[in-house]
Amino acid sequence: MRYLLAFLYRKRIFLLFLALQLVSFALIFRSRSFQRASFLNSSAVVSGEILSAYNDYTQYLDLEHQNERLSEENAELRSLLPNAFLPLTQNTESREDTIYKVQYTFIKADVLNSSFRKSRNFITLNRGRLHGVQSEMGVIGPRGAVGIVQNVSEHFCTVIPLINPGISVSGKFKDKGFFGPVNWKLNDYRYITLSDIPRHAQVHKNDTIITDARSLTFPAGILIGTVDTTSLQEDQNFYSVEIKLSTDFSSLEQVYIIQDKMKLERQQLEDLNTTVDP
Repeated sequence: MRYLLAFLYRKRIFLLFLALQLVSFALIFRSRSFQRASFLNSSAVVSGEILSAYNDYTQYLDLEHQNERLSEENAELRSLLPNAFLPLTQNTESREDTIYKVQYTFIKADVLNSSFRKSRNFITLNRGRLHGVQSEMGVIGPRGAVGIVQNVSEHFCTVIPLINPGISVSGKFKDKGFFGPVNWKLNDYRYITLSDIPRHAQVHKNDTIITDARSLTFPAGILIGTVDTTSLQEDQNFYSVEIKLSTDFSSLEQVYIIQDKMKLERQQLEDLNTTVDP
């Protein structure tokens, strides 16, 4: 208490000045409406700026949670797209009864590690067997096809991306019926090659290339990229089409792993054909 009294005594002149200032301001604001309005307006502006800054700060801290929620919602919405359903149609007494069964579901995953400038690139994801991931599942990103799951552990998996010569997927022109194998030629990570397109096909720059239903890995209609250039193959009867990839593998952060609930049934059926002699 003695130290407090000593401090107040030392600062008595300043404290008296401060008290007189407060009294004078109070008298001015009470007697003059213009000054009172100006003060209140300034206070409101300052308070508004402080609240706005605080709100921006709290929203920034919550961005990671919001992104996580949006990614999960996106995976759920992808499972509701038309190409995620298999129509089951039954004709009874000339009446068509169409039922839809979910064929594809999607698992959201984050990219933990990846390469895009090597001859055999790879991607590591934070999802594994505990999350329902299996080898040979397709992987897509926000902008299109990414690759195929290769190895799976309890909590993680590795993916062979399209920019790896070790995989080939079936692609086709979105507005044409022409299709062929899509693979990487060890050149630029931004481009991939669609082969065996007949010479009579009308191929134009910026034509859209999508995944084909012939693939057991991806649903039909997933974007691969757009046509950049064309060149004739050695036999002069087919084109090799250079495609600019829609997925930027240098900045990939989040992907979706595709669960095809009908894949095993189709695979087993098609495998029966390989046992039949031509």
